[in-house]
Amino acid sequence: MDGLTLNRLEKDAAEFDVFDSYVYERTYFEILSFFQDVRILQESHLILFAQIIYGSMPTMVNINLKNTDRLLTILSKARDGVEVNLEEIRAIKEYINNSLVGTSKLLHFLNPTMYAIWDSRIHRYITGKTTSYGIGDVQTYISYLERIRNISSQDGYNKLHQKIAKHFDYEIQPSRVMEIIMFQTDKQMKNLRKL
Repeated sequence: MDGLTLNRLEKDAAEFDVFDSYVYERTYFEILSFFQDVRILQESHLILFAQIIYGSMPTMVNINLKNTDRLLTILSKARDGVEVNLEEIRAIKEYINNSLVGTSKLLHFLNPTMYAIWDSRIHRYITGKTTSYGIGDVQTYISYLERIRNISSQDGYNKLHQKIAKHFDYEIQPSRVMEIIMFQTDKQMKNLRKL
């Protein structure tokens, strides 16, 4: 996680326009609102959540509905602010394409305060790896969540947060602020590599 620091985020945030073609702004809020409106999780929500999450991904969703009672219990805990452990994240991963990316999005929309989105751009930003090798490692994701919490508690973070948050009509969490910076920086770097 050495590639994720407050100093780097501040530097990278100064290098781009936050909403230069950032289409996800509106859809993010609608998805977040839908997830937040669900009070009692049921099996039907598992199907809908998976379909919604994979609607923005290039991969078809494959849902594993074995052990739905356990899965609903874990997801309810996550939504209610109880930190899920490594084994519980693995159980969620098995349900949704055996994908940590899908798992992170599901956890994030259920509880954006505690869980951050993890995808190939974020992985590349933090690790510098040009391949996705290791992107599915649950312990790496847990370390990423810890790093985000650490950065958001540092002196100076609030200034960075306000720089990004002012572009939104709704409250965004530190995980979202950092995701936008990492996503946009990686996108910009990828475009420069194409030149």
